[in-house]
Amino acid sequence: MYALLACGIFQKEIELLREELGFPVQLHNLDPGLHVDFDELAGALKDELDKCANYKGIIIAYGECHPRIRDMLKPYNAALIDCQNCIDALITRTGMENKGKEGLYFYLSPGWIGAWREIFRRLNWDSEAARLQLGSFKSAIFLDTLGNAKDYENELLEFFDYTNLPFEIMPVDLIHFKSLIVDAKDHLGA
Repeated sequence: MYALLACGIFQKEIELLREELGFPVQLHNLDPGLHVDFDELAGALKDELDKCANYKGIIIAYGECHPRIRDMLKPYNAALIDCQNCIDALITRTGMENKGKEGLYFYLSPGWIGAWREIFRRLNWDSEAARLQLGSFKSAIFLDTLGNAKDYENELLEFFDYTNLPFEIMPVDLIHFKSLIVDAKDHLGA
């Protein structure tokens, strides 16, 4: 059995994909807001890696959320998925760049919808600060990775009220994300 150590942002997507991966995994989620504080992220990641040391291998579903994340993984039989951040993991870097030709967007996923308040709290962003920080964004894009965007309508409206960013919905399949997890497992060599 493999450990799949993931940012909580990915929890719903991983649960949806778990049976399709083709190998058994035990999911270990970390708090989605940890990337705001590198020391907290490093400590939580090390603690969880230590707990996962007896698995066949550890797949890390994180982006480059810590400048030394790869160095932190070296003492373990662990492989990081190949992406810069959680959005890149879901829609690919090329997908982000193509959309970026239309303007600057703030991306949300189902995990982000559940975590943005805590992340903004950690950043000390009240509504006014959030509007100032996000003022250069054209809009928010909700990545509909689960195919149920209508279920998030109220939360998206709350995000709009808080940030003043209108939103649009982008359907997303999980083929790319699944391939990143499988490729990371294959790099473990186990």
